[in-house]
Amino acid sequence: MNEHLKKIKGTIDVERGYSLGTVFTTRNKQYMYDTGTGKVFECGANEYQILKSLFEQTSLPEKVEGFSEEELEAAYRNIWEMIETEHILQISPDLKFVKETDETLRDLLRYDLQQVILELTEQCNMRCRYCIYNEHNEGYRNFSPKAMTWEVAKRAVEYARDNSGDKVAVSFYGGEPLVQFELMKKTIDYSRQIIKGKELTFSFSTNLTLVTPEIAAYVAGVEGMSVLASIDGPEKIHDAYRVMSGGKGSFGKAIQGLKYLVEAFGERAKESIVINTVVCPPFSAKKLDAIKEFFEGLNWLPKEMVKKCDYVEYGSVREEDISMEYAGDGEFVGEELDGFTLDAIEGWALTRDLEEQDPKSYVAGIVTDKLVRIHNRRQTQEPCKDLRRNGCCIPGNQRVYVKTDGKFLLCEKTGDAPDIGNVFEGADLEKIKKYYIEEYDEKSLTRCNECWARNLCGLCYAACYEAEGIDMERKEKVCGAHRYATKGELISYYSILEEKPEVIEEIDAVPYY
Repeated sequence: MNEHLKKIKGTIDVERGYSLGTVFTTRNKQYMYDTGTGKVFECGANEYQILKSLFEQTSLPEKVEGFSEEELEAAYRNIWEMIETEHILQISPDLKFVKETDETLRDLLRYDLQQVILELTEQCNMRCRYCIYNEHNEGYRNFSPKAMTWEVAKRAVEYARDNSGDKVAVSFYGGEPLVQFELMKKTIDYSRQIIKGKELTFSFSTNLTLVTPEIAAYVAGVEGMSVLASIDGPEKIHDAYRVMSGGKGSFGKAIQGLKYLVEAFGERAKESIVINTVVCPPFSAKKLDAIKEFFEGLNWLPKEMVKKCDYVEYGSVREEDISMEYAGDGEFVGEELDGFTLDAIEGWALTRDLEEQDPKSYVAGIVTDKLVRIHNRRQTQEPCKDLRRNGCCIPGNQRVYVKTDGKFLLCEKTGDAPDIGNVFEGADLEKIKKYYIEEYDEKSLTRCNECWARNLCGLCYAACYEAEGIDMERKEKVCGAHRYATKGELISYYSILEEKPEVIEEIDAVPYY
């Protein structure tokens, strides 16, 4: 047996090769990602093939077709030297999740709340065909006339004041929060009145159709206000899914509402308004190019404004609701690299970004947004000794979502999941521990230890909880999608690093949550 192959087999757990890392390619180079340290290394063609066999087939071959004995020996020697000097391929098979003590959890809940999100209403004036709150989408509430009372809103703000550190955010959600604009305004004014000596910011999500010049002027006058504005591109694309409750397209009202906000914020619009675009199938270059050209053609919209572009929530669009208007004559995006196909938006954005030189272009913003997580990944000199709880927050610490009735949920995305307290009694530490720490750890730990993407994972509670607690069948489906997306992000990051390294240098200035 090859001398260095023998050393490698005596050092690493070949049978667990699938959990030790992954390989990926760009158009120009080949790389490996090491699970234990978070390091990424460029590989020669021979080393790449050996590592691919380790990660995908849990084997280290003694012979490889097309390799001479000398080439095979050199490749194994190079891998062995990396194992010795960089401590790769050696992560422990039975790590534990980092677990906060009860005292630490209490302190985080009492003194370090960062954001409170008020669900002002379950009403919405629109019926977007992909909305998670539609009747056909199980696991989430439907639209209803329920609205938050002033007493609940008041208590929520007081809870934020009493349990936050030196800064806190008060946010508004729905339904459509502007359906309850007067309550929103009253809550903002009360927050500014009682929260003193802290950095106080505000935000809300809106479909834009209810924005008037008066509403725009008010929110623009609130210090620390930001707006997440939903618009899906040009009229035909937007109106295919974003319709009013009567079925009529909403584009005209939405674009007018966006104009009112941009005019009211003036110079501050570029940092105070974020555009949120949801892309529905079919995912064609024709459709994505049309969205890009639309936003770049709005000469009144600041180029610097952050524009997010992402997929519709999995399973929330019925087949009969899919519009084929922009199918693109079969031209679907997805560049294949060594058998791996980049997902539609990622592949399209990467291709367009590498073609362009404008750092303020629509695609440049999308690419940068998707690179931040890889840029800020956990990296250590030696294999890490513990696991982070994937992309999960500390429940009740980073944010609290207050439902119309005052119950606390983790966030606006968790749907029909166990609550963690209410505005009248505060956060419930025992529920948090039971559902979101002990149960999550017990049911997830084995699978996470088997996964190469464990230290890059962005999967959180929102993807895998129902009324009774964690749904592991649902979680495992989402895990596969996250692994796939993570490899795509690695490819995008190193593709940009090769061809536009100045973009990577600027990522340090991008907020990361």
